[in-house]
Amino acid sequence: MIAAVHALLGAALGRLCRTRTQAVALASASHIAADMLPHRDLEIPQEAGLLAAALALIAAARGADSREFAGAVGAVAPDIENLIGRMRGLPDEKLLLPNHNRYHGRKTEGFEGQLALALVGVAVLLLPTER
Repeated sequence: MIAAVHALLGAALGRLCRTRTQAVALASASHIAADMLPHRDLEIPQEAGLLAAALALIAAARGADSREFAGAVGAVAPDIENLIGRMRGLPDEKLLLPNHNRYHGRKTEGFEGQLALALVGVAVLLLPTER
């Protein structure tokens, strides 16, 4: 799953939580489920640019100290393992997290599913807050 999509889903889940700690925990768990869906991964430079844009959007919309931003960071955190593995040239089988080495979703060529998830995340993120 593209890291930016993880971040947007994590932000959406963060809105459901009462604290940033809960947001990090729930969003981290969501990473596993999202990675099990069929998807296409990108190269590190594209991932980094899209992730930076997603985090900037979330910070602008909700603030860097918000539950939404905490959820975004929590959802992306498991991919640190992917980054280190790719930089070291490790095959997926050598990664530790089960969603990265055994239960990773089937590779696809398209981005339709991820785009749909990203749009849901953005829509939830941009919903007005209750006062």
